[in-house]
Amino acid sequence: MKFYPGYILIFCFIPWFSYAQLKPHVLVLTDATIIDAGHPVPAMHQTVVIMDGRITGVFPTGTMQVPDSAVVISLKGKYLLPGLIDSHVHMATDPGGTDNRAHTLEVLKQMLYSGVTTVRDMAGDARILAGLARDANEGEIASPGIYYSALMAGPSFFRDPRTHTSTKGGTPGNMAYMKAITDSTDLPLAVAGARGCGASGIKLYANLSGELARKIIEEAKKQNIPVWSHAWLQGAKPSDLVNAGCISISHAPLLIYEKVDKVPDVWKKNHHDAAFWDKAVPKLDELFNEMKQHHTIFDATLLTYKKWATSDTSMQWDYEIAKRITARAYKAGVAICAGTDDDQEQFVQDEMRVLITDASLSPFDAIVAATKNSAAALHLDAVKGSVSPNMDADLLVLTRNPLSDIDNIKSVDMVIKGGCIYQK
Repeated sequence: MKFYPGYILIFCFIPWFSYAQLKPHVLVLTDATIIDAGHPVPAMHQTVVIMDGRITGVFPTGTMQVPDSAVVISLKGKYLLPGLIDSHVHMATDPGGTDNRAHTLEVLKQMLYSGVTTVRDMAGDARILAGLARDANEGEIASPGIYYSALMAGPSFFRDPRTHTSTKGGTPGNMAYMKAITDSTDLPLAVAGARGCGASGIKLYANLSGELARKIIEEAKKQNIPVWSHAWLQGAKPSDLVNAGCISISHAPLLIYEKVDKVPDVWKKNHHDAAFWDKAVPKLDELFNEMKQHHTIFDATLLTYKKWATSDTSMQWDYEIAKRITARAYKAGVAICAGTDDDQEQFVQDEMRVLITDASLSPFDAIVAATKNSAAALHLDAVKGSVSPNMDADLLVLTRNPLSDIDNIKSVDMVIKGGCIYQK
């Protein structure tokens, strides 16, 4: 076996690369302290065996033989986590402008080296995203794995200028990945088109009725493609979407529409204290119970509402409601994932921190939100989100314990994606 206690030496012979990569056929990580959904108490002195990009074994160090051909790296004193997953990004809304290829590639590289190994894109130009996803999967670009959505919404939504920048050369609302849906739409064909453009899921957006949303979800189940949704679609309440079988629902403030038809005007006026907002949030216990019953993942996107409130004080209500709904959902036992919806100005580590400081998640549960729960939101929890056999070898090595301080999630020593080592 090949043993590299000072594994940075592996890369020292290729100084012309600013970022080095290595993918051994067999990689063994020894003496690691594992933190993941299955280990609320860190599991110390563990060995992880990786073969051809998959985890094949996890056991206490020294208790089993490792293959002679393996590259062995000691992680003594370090922490091993699943790679982080951002469940809500937008990489290609404007491919000819702010999301140009050079900028996008740089952001994707920064994400990967920060520890983000997977992202879910929640509507953009699928033609661009398909190429990026392919290049990321083949290792031709330094990038998290990219899973993207096909968007379905009512026809009026496609006047939105974002749909025009995402469909240049085509017609908004008449693209397989950006489809206007009405009662007369051929849903089997529309869902097949979404699958045909390579989308990993269908995102439901604006101006759809509860009945139409239900029919889309029903057809998507027949064709084995998950459905994700904004938590409110003007004509569909959060409970309509949950009970119809959406895998995840997005944006915490939208849950108020389970109980109210419009945002009260008083919420938008003057400054209100914490006691006002505590009383203002409608009781959503029944909805939370339905979400738990259906295993619906809650994509709160709390960070983006906090930033929005900072830049536009008239939207303070959005953030005040969002953080309270998220905290109450967490207390009720709803599974929360970690998505930024932030145009990649900040990464999922900052969403994790806000979930702790503003919605009372524990550091451990913030880690679960950005790993196991985000994997479940992508319908990928069978292969991602934990450090266990038969999972993809998407891993994050830290030098400091994130359970003692979530900011330690940024103490990145090494990132492994699909068994390939990335290290600055």
